[in-house]
Amino acid sequence: MINQNINANDSLTKTSINNQNKLSFSLKHVFQNSFPSIKYHCTTTKETENIIMSFKSSNSCGYDEIPTKLLKLCSYFISSPLNYICNRTLFTGIFPNRLKYAIIRPLFKKGNKNYMSNYRPISILTSFSKIFEKVMQTRTVKHMTDHNILSKEQYGFRTKLKTDNATYQLTNKILNALNNNLLIGVIFCNLEKVFDCVNHKILLSKLEFYGITGNHYKLYKSYLTNRYQ
Repeated sequence: MINQNINANDSLTKTSINNQNKLSFSLKHVFQNSFPSIKYHCTTTKETENIIMSFKSSNSCGYDEIPTKLLKLCSYFISSPLNYICNRTLFTGIFPNRLKYAIIRPLFKKGNKNYMSNYRPISILTSFSKIFEKVMQTRTVKHMTDHNILSKEQYGFRTKLKTDNATYQLTNKILNALNNNLLIGVIFCNLEKVFDCVNHKILLSKLEFYGITGNHYKLYKSYLTNRYQ
């Protein structure tokens, strides 16, 4: 079973690499005008403190054994030095190597418990890593929103939009079609292990096309490479 999964992933990777040039061509064909480069702004001590306080109080922790519960208790004292490091990360394009270490825990999904393919790996990162990730995510989402890059049909992983909204839109369209005596056809696609299929080279090329350039592109590349578990 393990060998079969590895071969399947290798096949997906090769296919993704072959499609990288096709993807760039397709994007340029769809979007005639290029997107402006992202403009990062410095973090503030208050923003860093708010990010820490937004975390759920938990005793779970990464290899550094520092839980979010402890971070929240001392946020007033550590937010300033953390803010300085965050700004250094943003404008040098280097994600700290010590924040790339993850503890992997296998979580059983379904099927035969003797097959490794039936387990989903959970990466437990350090609490400090989550702060840096939130800073990056906030600025990237703002850039995507300001320039209307994300599709209006994208409901998952967006503020004030949930999969419930997608269900409502689909149900509404079906009911309207039925009221107008129209035929209805629906195709549902389920992608198993979809995050395992994400090719980082293609992801980075798409980010660059959408305006994540310069040190900001370098930061995402640094974030995705040389990770340890």
